[in-house]
Amino acid sequence: LIKSTYPPNLNQPFTYCELACGRGYTTNLLASCYPHAQFYANDFNPNHIFEARKLAELAGTNNVHFFDDSFTQFLDRDLPQFDFIALHGTYSWISSENRQAIAEFISKNLKVGGLVYISYNALPGWAATIPMRNLMFRQSQNSSQPIIESIEEALNFTERLIHSNASYFVQNPSLKSRYETLKQQNRHYLAHEYFNKDWNSFYFDEVVKELDLAKLNYVGSAQLTDYIDILNLTPQAQEELSKIKDPIYREVVRDFFVNTQFRRDIFARGRLQLTPLQHSQILENTRYALIIPLSQVKLEHSFPAGGVTLQAEIYQPICELLAESTLTVKELRTHPSLQKMLLNNLYQALVVLTGIGYIHPAVDDQTCEERKPSTTAFNNAVMEKALVSDEMNYLASPLIGNAINVSTIDQLFLHAHRLGEDGVKFVWNTLSNQNKKLVKENQVLETPEQNIAHLQHLAKNFNTHNLPLLKKLGIT
Repeated sequence: LIKSTYPPNLNQPFTYCELACGRGYTTNLLASCYPHAQFYANDFNPNHIFEARKLAELAGTNNVHFFDDSFTQFLDRDLPQFDFIALHGTYSWISSENRQAIAEFISKNLKVGGLVYISYNALPGWAATIPMRNLMFRQSQNSSQPIIESIEEALNFTERLIHSNASYFVQNPSLKSRYETLKQQNRHYLAHEYFNKDWNSFYFDEVVKELDLAKLNYVGSAQLTDYIDILNLTPQAQEELSKIKDPIYREVVRDFFVNTQFRRDIFARGRLQLTPLQHSQILENTRYALIIPLSQVKLEHSFPAGGVTLQAEIYQPICELLAESTLTVKELRTHPSLQKMLLNNLYQALVVLTGIGYIHPAVDDQTCEERKPSTTAFNNAVMEKALVSDEMNYLASPLIGNAINVSTIDQLFLHAHRLGEDGVKFVWNTLSNQNKKLVKENQVLETPEQNIAHLQHLAKNFNTHNLPLLKKLGIT
């Protein structure tokens, strides 16, 4: 299902670099999950780096290093050779000079055999929207208001054009729903996503060409469901793509079939193909964990090819088994309830379940315990912030070596659980001290009685479903 190349050994010491790390939340979280590795990150904004360093200090994470460097300054710094270099939500929002600096950085600092993760706005998915974005940007530039107010003016101006039946919007009817989505977005998010001075969308082969300097080979998509053709492509599209021999051009054409708006690509400097036997052995020994409550598993999902109902007889028993304990592929394959399942069906189901965020590769119990001191320290630092802020909604799981979405309310319930206090009282006291109120079904709950009643409902769900899962994931 997935191109076979030697996977990295995360149990051995490795080096990781994140370019344009923002406030450093992701880098800090990963550093806590892999205390035997070294993490480096840069961001040009010193406020971001100060916050990143402060979180590392609060968590006692000493294997992470942050720099308030530009890309060119970071390029000149004496750094180790990296096994991984990642940049997310960056490449489309920087100048061509900075993209050149990134290519030079990768060329200089990526190990042979190292991996690069890069995400960016893609064409043709953005083609119809680019003029609307450019219009809003120009309108904001003509405003004398601060950025947030100018964004509001640009949105209102665009809405007036839509209601005036401007031909561009009439001939591109999908833009109305795109605009309605924009109106609901946080304005600070829009400032980066839509109103940045540098804003670009790329065809896949354009990115490949820009990264040629670093001698990178395309490995595949970081979005696992992209590998399941039936979820993304019609039979006619699959037939047309099968005729294209050039893998780079095939990706370009595939993006037309899917109308790709955002790509998440993995590149490598040098690749060694696995033999089918090696590939099979690695799969057999891969352990999986269910990372959402079993009660939240649903079979209906939307993919580029349309709505899909996953086969209950395949997906339900896999999720039920993984809800009980982590299991290797071999243990799943030989389990009595799955013995009659075709091997390819099992493999495909595991890819899909991982891609939609239901399961995740996991480590053994010993490795999980070795990681726990650092992930617990990080999680404690995040939960301390939850007492005064609702900005950090992820905790580190030592079992999967990655982030788990945990809402601020659930973090406060978890905090109360660790202190041995009544969860509802603890959370309501915390919220009321900040003059905050809960929202239920898009309505603000005004009275203490309404808030406490809703908290009692949330607490029941937390204690019944979420707390047991957090325990299994090693978070508490």
